[in-house]
Amino acid sequence: MRALCRKIVYKIEGNFLLTVIRHGLVMMMPFILTGGIACAVLNLPIPAYQEIITGDYFGWIGWLLTAIYNGTFGCFSIALVVSLAISFAMEKNETTDKAALYVIVALGSYGAQLNIGTEHFETESFGSTGTFLAIVIPLTACYLYSWLKKVTFLSMKEYTVGMEVICGNAIQSFLPVLLIIGFYALVAKGLTIMFGVYSLQSLISNVFCALFENKQAGFRQGLSYTVILHVLWVFGIHGSHVLEPVAQNAFKLQDGVVFSKSMFDVFVVMGGCGTTICVLIALLLFFRKDRMNRIAKLAFPTVIFNLNEVLNFGLPIVFNPILAIPFILTPIMCYLISYGGVYWGLVPPVTQDISWTTPVLVSGYMATGSIRGSILQLLCIILGVSLYLPFLLIHKKAREKSAKNCLKLLISELQELEEKNEVPKYLMRTDKMGLVARMLLQDLKMAIKKKELFLLYQPQINSEDVCLGAEALIRWKHPVFGFIYPPLIIYLAKEGGLLPKLEGLLFEMACEAIQITSKEYKGDFKISVNITAKSLLWDIESCINENLKKYQVPAEKLWIEITEQDMIANSNIVIDKLSHLKKVGHTLLIDDFGMGHTSLLYLQSNYFNVVKLDGSLVGKMLDLETNQKIISSIVKLGSDLDVAVIAEYVETNRQKEKLLELGCKRYQGYLFSKPVSLEEFIAYLKKHAQQ
Repeated sequence: MRALCRKIVYKIEGNFLLTVIRHGLVMMMPFILTGGIACAVLNLPIPAYQEIITGDYFGWIGWLLTAIYNGTFGCFSIALVVSLAISFAMEKNETTDKAALYVIVALGSYGAQLNIGTEHFETESFGSTGTFLAIVIPLTACYLYSWLKKVTFLSMKEYTVGMEVICGNAIQSFLPVLLIIGFYALVAKGLTIMFGVYSLQSLISNVFCALFENKQAGFRQGLSYTVILHVLWVFGIHGSHVLEPVAQNAFKLQDGVVFSKSMFDVFVVMGGCGTTICVLIALLLFFRKDRMNRIAKLAFPTVIFNLNEVLNFGLPIVFNPILAIPFILTPIMCYLISYGGVYWGLVPPVTQDISWTTPVLVSGYMATGSIRGSILQLLCIILGVSLYLPFLLIHKKAREKSAKNCLKLLISELQELEEKNEVPKYLMRTDKMGLVARMLLQDLKMAIKKKELFLLYQPQINSEDVCLGAEALIRWKHPVFGFIYPPLIIYLAKEGGLLPKLEGLLFEMACEAIQITSKEYKGDFKISVNITAKSLLWDIESCINENLKKYQVPAEKLWIEITEQDMIANSNIVIDKLSHLKKVGHTLLIDDFGMGHTSLLYLQSNYFNVVKLDGSLVGKMLDLETNQKIISSIVKLGSDLDVAVIAEYVETNRQKEKLLELGCKRYQGYLFSKPVSLEEFIAYLKKHAQQ
């Protein structure tokens, strides 16, 4: 049963629409943080502070904070329309110019039902009040657009032949955009004719207000208010704004009445709707190594003042089928406990209105005039944390599974590109794989900083069964994804500008390994380290020299491999770097050596003393006579130029025998040893030492 529930949850989490909404809301984070913090600072419940920011000398502070809040949450829905349209286009893997057309159709459709330019236009529709429509209309409009633009007779392709691509795409989108925006304008007019309202938002508000019309504030009314408000929030409707007329009319603070809007603010929606202070505490205490903990840290300054937009839209909770359950149940639980506590006299009733931004515990005391009010809040929070926790864990697992699937696709694509010798570009991509790549890049930065990456060592052996040394191979065990495909680490570091830091750590670990090995083994050995051609463009020689001095390691024991496929042009910078490295005593190797122009060019330069055969040559050697001839030619050429040849990916005795027959006497591969820890390498080195 549990497995079935998880399967359902994963399927829901992977739903296209929900993914679009989540990513769109995540893109809103800077917007939300800016407005939320401005609002929290503006509404600090300290009388002296409020006098200062509204006074003559420092009134500009209040003006500035108000302007920031109005500039963000005042046009929240418009920004959300744009981010959702972009998110939709990203999930469809559209190009930038085509993604802009999704934004245009979404904005036009949203604006068509706002009655702009008439007396019925309400500026509040641009703010968070219009969140529901700002989610529904862009999604439906984008869906319609993605369908209609495929209809041949609407595309007008015959008129765009020979045009610039961007201009052609725009003209081909004209009729679909016209039809969609016109449709939403007709919907707005239909609402006026049928219901006498001028927007869908007004219709929704009127329906819910009618439910509480002429009702007294009793237990059932308070419970209904709590449930409806939070259900609305789950679907992106700002429940507090929609039901504000109800709260002002039906739930005023009155003597002898338990439930009121003030009681609701103080005991039910602590930290914001959904009692999200419980989410904040759960994330800070139990998810310290998870990304959600970072969101909690960002949200902390606002949630303590009961502004929860960062959590609602950052996790997100809105349109999240998993977190929607505790988001509704926790306030219901708090309502039942607090109503019962006041009804049975365990806690004094709320006797005065206080600012809704007053922090929890303080608000409980101020509203009731008793410490028992604060204790009641604390009890509700503890129970709320326990209620949220299992759902947060499920949400985390679902998110991780989705990310793992994306990572598998990313690695599979990378391997295909490697076979074609093409360079991948992940960080600029707008699809899921691009998001995972950027996420991994951030984690890689932290892993390098904390030195969480490590090296394994694959021994290299000659035909006389003597171990010559080893190649150091970078490894990274991600806390969520496990071991990351090593080439992906390098590609991310190159594209993300982390290569100097990564290679600095790599040389430090390699030099330390040489120092440790030298103490345990007195014979001759070396450890080789891979670098990319791009490494030759930064001050890598200084980094190497610093580590050689730090660990008192001779340069002769540190060999440096440069991948042939990654070579750059024969420039003065490259020549100077190679010349310096060889001069101080390093042996230079060409990795993945084939018979290409670049290989021969760098072999001709006389800087390289060793070449490592391209794995594809060795792997297909037994089946392809051509590969055998190429290997034989490389070995003979190496012998003439006094360049040693090492064969990688040697996995069978037949391969070794054939290589020996062809004249190759140095090997590396699983036939001899897999990549092992330093301790295991030292033991292998001793076992296969020169007699």
